[in-house]
Amino acid sequence: MTPPAPTLEFGSTARTHWEFDSDLVFLNHGSFGAVPRDLQNRAIEVRREIERNPVEGVWRSGVRSIRRVAEEVAEFVGGHPDRTGFVTNATAAINAFLDSFPLEPGDEVLHLDHGYNAVWQTLLMVARRRGIVPRKVALAIPCRGASVVVETIMSACTKRTRLIVLDQITSPTALRLPVAEIVAAAKSLNIEVLVDGAHAPGMLDRPALEGDPAGWTGNLHKWPCAVRGCAVLCVRSDLAGQIKPPVISHSLDESYGAEFDWQGTFDPTPWLLAGEAIRFMDRFGGWNVVRERNHALAVRMQEMLCRRFGVDPISPLDGSMLGCMATIPFPDRLQLGVEGPPPEVMQAELLAKHRIEIPVMDFAGRRHLRISCHVYNDSLDYERLADAMDAMDAMGAMGAIEKRGAVG
Repeated sequence: MTPPAPTLEFGSTARTHWEFDSDLVFLNHGSFGAVPRDLQNRAIEVRREIERNPVEGVWRSGVRSIRRVAEEVAEFVGGHPDRTGFVTNATAAINAFLDSFPLEPGDEVLHLDHGYNAVWQTLLMVARRRGIVPRKVALAIPCRGASVVVETIMSACTKRTRLIVLDQITSPTALRLPVAEIVAAAKSLNIEVLVDGAHAPGMLDRPALEGDPAGWTGNLHKWPCAVRGCAVLCVRSDLAGQIKPPVISHSLDESYGAEFDWQGTFDPTPWLLAGEAIRFMDRFGGWNVVRERNHALAVRMQEMLCRRFGVDPISPLDGSMLGCMATIPFPDRLQLGVEGPPPEVMQAELLAKHRIEIPVMDFAGRRHLRISCHVYNDSLDYERLADAMDAMDAMGAMGAIEKRGAVG
């Protein structure tokens, strides 16, 4: 797929490249991404090509093509080509890494309370199986800067701490964490770091290069808009022979690339098209332009929404702790605590009544929403969100949703 010349058609015009409902304001790219129409069509073509000879398409030429694309993706994320392998998602990568990484009973593994819940659940399961001690580390918000994060995490380390599982961009709070500084501080204490960069590809420039962590993983089906089921796991050179893929198949111990390139029978289309997904953004001027534009939009919209809601930001308004998402507290009048409706009710109300798709969550005793900013968004989307929040009645929303049968 040869991309057209850059058009820089950001905002509402860019929506023509996606399949969004015409009345939908989509502010939740961060959850599952959104696949452009052209890439969907290419996926159909690739699957048909495979079916001309499935043995050739899935196996012989398929595996060779997967390795070539993995090397292209490695360049994009900043990983070493020989130590970058595909997985279906970042959670699978975390599971695989923790299953392979040498941990002994009693070893502590730290995880910020801003981290992704599925990763915490994985740590709990590893604790059951291997006797490790998972510990959550609380990071207070508002967070005033990167140094606070480093101090909070490192002060939580003990003589038993073996590993820190660290978000590069936190899922609930959209904070960009100082990965390189934490990796350096941890190394001085002989503590390893596994970086969960689920949101980082396409949001940050070559994010796997931040520090020299034991492992790094990132999703390509989020910000690069790849076909879903497309992520990579990169590991440090001394761990390349130890870390195994989620599925062990025929190539055990041959090489990191060989083990990850073939994990049994599956549809290789998302992996085969990862390079084309990355190149799709060439039509908007390339990734440097896209990242700068999306980050600037997030910074402006964080400030605007905090002002409209009458709330303090949870991170500095200069955008130093943002990528292209931002989490904003609900207005005080909608902070009803246990007396109010649960987050999913208010999220459903925003969608049903205002046609706005956006995540709503409770964190640190307060209700928040998280905005995403991609090439198809513009400031009018967030003004519409602000207007919807002005009109929202939390208790009325719960009653309306219950009547429609959404709560039960």
